[in-house]
Amino acid sequence: MQTSTLGIVAAPGLTTAISEKIEDNIKATLNKEIADSANWKIDLKVDHLTGAAEEVNEIMDRAFELRSTHDWDYVISLTDLPIFDQGFVVLADTHKNEAAQISLPAFGIMPTARNVKNTMVHMAKELYYTTNNSADVQFLKKGIGIKESNKGKNFYKLMNKVFKFSTLERKVMPEDSSTKKSIRFIIRPKSIGRLKLINGMTMSNRPWSIMPNFKKVIGLAFATGSYMLIFNTLWQLSGLYNYSRFVILMSVAMIAMVTWIIFAHNLWEKKRHYKSNKLRLMYNAATVMTLSVSVFTFYISMFILFSFAVIVFVPGDVFKEVLEHEVRFIDYAKLAWLVTSAATVAGAIGAGLENEEAVRQVTYGYRQYVRSKKVQEEEKEKQEKKEGKTTEKTDDTSE
Repeated sequence: MQTSTLGIVAAPGLTTAISEKIEDNIKATLNKEIADSANWKIDLKVDHLTGAAEEVNEIMDRAFELRSTHDWDYVISLTDLPIFDQGFVVLADTHKNEAAQISLPAFGIMPTARNVKNTMVHMAKELYYTTNNSADVQFLKKGIGIKESNKGKNFYKLMNKVFKFSTLERKVMPEDSSTKKSIRFIIRPKSIGRLKLINGMTMSNRPWSIMPNFKKVIGLAFATGSYMLIFNTLWQLSGLYNYSRFVILMSVAMIAMVTWIIFAHNLWEKKRHYKSNKLRLMYNAATVMTLSVSVFTFYISMFILFSFAVIVFVPGDVFKEVLEHEVRFIDYAKLAWLVTSAATVAGAIGAGLENEEAVRQVTYGYRQYVRSKKVQEEEKEKQEKKEGKTTEKTDDTSE
């Protein structure tokens, strides 16, 4: 029986983690789905160039290069690069009937291993059936899957669950003399596609892993909040404030922290560093979303800690005298809420004390971090050249 080898090229980070989870499952599914070639071999390679490339063509050129090097029959590149086609977000596409790529951010906030596996299996089937000119196999034009096939219909239903609030459209790209027919899957409507993309880029940054690395932020915030609990003025304010004021204070504190982290550590992408303004805006939106999720997680964690601290360190009798009524559980919760908001502002100051390089490493995904390093190096070279020219002019003047 003929063996078909599928090479999977994954960018470092979340794409690699998902690829490692689904590697064996893809092999079993392909053996089951494609009956006339029931012996598939999967070869997974992690490639740093795939994770750093800024253009779709660069990623595909690298995929073809690895395909030739490892003698694969087909290759699929799983990338974290956002891909657009006339303003529409692209989920996946094929090139020359031999290679395909899948954009992980297009899956949205839940790029689960199962969803990625289903898409990868379908793209492998696209490559296989198109290459082998299987006339009896027809693919859906609206959606993803095989037309008039029980397996195809079931597969389509699975993919429909992934893109519940949007539609996948199969688009045949124009054929020219240098390329064979290519297929592209775009997400409609544009608004939903872009929302999915921003959420997906946020997940690629792994926002839940940021705050545990901000030791100075956590330390300063908790120390400041604990010190504030000594003063009964804060106790009085917690009893006087209504819920809308608590929500406003919480929002202001979190917005202040996100804003301070972005501008204190130069996380805002500048226009001159990008050819595409659309891509720059997407990266900035993803940064804001990433830090917002992270700061919200931080806020909830601080609230839980201060809830225990308030119950332990605030005497009930004294608290009762300050509030001038019986102390209820909600009173302790409101005090913890107020202290958390004040401590979060202090934490924002602590965020400014963190090492900028460390902040970039934990805030950015692999692609954005590599790109930021490249921009820093380019700006450093420009600065050195500028200083060199200034020195030369000074030397000429002195002579």
